[in-house]
Amino acid sequence: MPERHKATPSIRETVFYNPQYQFIVRLLLGVLTGVYFYFSPVPFAEPSGAKIVCIAIGVYVVFHILWWRHFQKKGLSQRAMRLANWVDLIAAGISVLLDPYPMPPTIALILITVIGNGIQHGLNNFMIVSLNAVVLCLMVIPMHFHIIHQSPPYPFNFLFLFLLILVHYAFDLVKRIEQLKDQADKLAQRDELSGFMNRRAFLKSAVYLVSLYNRTHMPMVFVFADLDNFKQVNDSMGHNTGDQVLKQLGFLAANHFRNTDIKARYGGDEFVFILTDSRLDDARNVVSRFEEQFSCWAGKNNIPVGVSFGIIEADGERVALETLMKTVDEALYAEKRRKKGGGGAASTNKSKMLLGGPAGKWVFTVI
Repeated sequence: MPERHKATPSIRETVFYNPQYQFIVRLLLGVLTGVYFYFSPVPFAEPSGAKIVCIAIGVYVVFHILWWRHFQKKGLSQRAMRLANWVDLIAAGISVLLDPYPMPPTIALILITVIGNGIQHGLNNFMIVSLNAVVLCLMVIPMHFHIIHQSPPYPFNFLFLFLLILVHYAFDLVKRIEQLKDQADKLAQRDELSGFMNRRAFLKSAVYLVSLYNRTHMPMVFVFADLDNFKQVNDSMGHNTGDQVLKQLGFLAANHFRNTDIKARYGGDEFVFILTDSRLDDARNVVSRFEEQFSCWAGKNNIPVGVSFGIIEADGERVALETLMKTVDEALYAEKRRKKGGGGAASTNKSKMLLGGPAGKWVFTVI
């Protein structure tokens, strides 16, 4: 039996979304509002009020049941989210409009809509729903008091101000929570010493770039780097010196690679770079300058450490990330073996990934 597709939210600002819980709360509020009006000891000021409330609650419940089914199949989109927000606000507005009391408790439904949808879907949506709610209140509240033929009672004015302050306070709290979340996400994706992406963040970006290459064939070069003698430096000169080496590598990478290039610490002393919209010769020149300046820095500071590079360029109709990573790793260790064999550090291994032949086999060519 094929696995059933599970819909997931598809918009970035959905940061605290719990769709099942929100669905249950919406239906519960609709039923509770119906019970409130049905058992109210005060009759409707408007003769057709009971009929309007019944129709509104029925439409509200049916809409959210259909909306829930749509979400399960298609996931969440901006349009669907905005539509659900407006249905919530309009239903709350009708409830306030027809509430027979001078202090309408149904005004809390507008507050719940603002805070609930705002927190569920992030700051941008919070602000939009809040502004829509203010406009709705400016229209509905005067009409409510006109229908019941009364002026706003003294406590209602302060209740409305308290609710505005509560919305602003909730907005500020959500803003702070999202800022902390963003900071935590950045820390979780960064290596502290080098300033590079960590392995998890790199793999996520690399999957996207490989997918982009397979669609557009944008030139793309993978570079693997490994520090030579780094373990011996840590053992003989201490971890503080090792940390300086990592920081210097990060500093040079920031100066040599572009902001659009991917820079990541793949392991302890292994690093990987993806140069987008670049060719093999361009990458070779950048890596050559990088290696020269790093060696110069290490010599000036009397640190017996070097860096080796492996380079490949993606080519062909389709590439696979696993194959690219394996091949660039082979290129790196071929370079390290060449250095140990007495080849020196004057040149860097250059290699290119080709896809050819009727069987579509990978061919690794050293250039």
